[in-house]
Amino acid sequence: MKTEKTGRARKTEEERIADLEARIASLRARAERKKVKRDPALKFVSQALRAVDKAHAESGDIALRQALGEARATLSACLALHGVGDGGSRGTLIPRGRGRSLDASVLLQHVQAHPGQRGEEIAVALNTDTKTLRPTMLRLISERKVRTAGKARGMQYFGV
Repeated sequence: MKTEKTGRARKTEEERIADLEARIASLRARAERKKVKRDPALKFVSQALRAVDKAHAESGDIALRQALGEARATLSACLALHGVGDGGSRGTLIPRGRGRSLDASVLLQHVQAHPGQRGEEIAVALNTDTKTLRPTMLRLISERKVRTAGKARGMQYFGV
């Protein structure tokens, strides 16, 4: 009679090494955050960096966005000189703002040029996400510049 082993599968050496490396990275990030909290100057530089990121996400002016990008680079360099990361390892260099709205004329032109597209397709074409797209699209629908067909994710948009 054969008995089958039931229980936990053991991790391979590579998986264990990857887990340890992830733990080391989280400990280093925690040490950096503690370092920022202890030094008031680094704390304010870090806050300024976050404020610049928020302003960059909300800005629509190209010249202002470029100046904010340069300011961000300077602040990041200050933090790097003190051995602190700027938080850029968490994602993209400049985070996308959720409260940002899309230019209605650009959206309307796209819908008129590509009738019948769904929200996801339009968002990809305009290099944004559907949550940023939605408020502007609702405004265009209420102004009767765009009409819809379908429901939910299958909704298609047409220019009027």
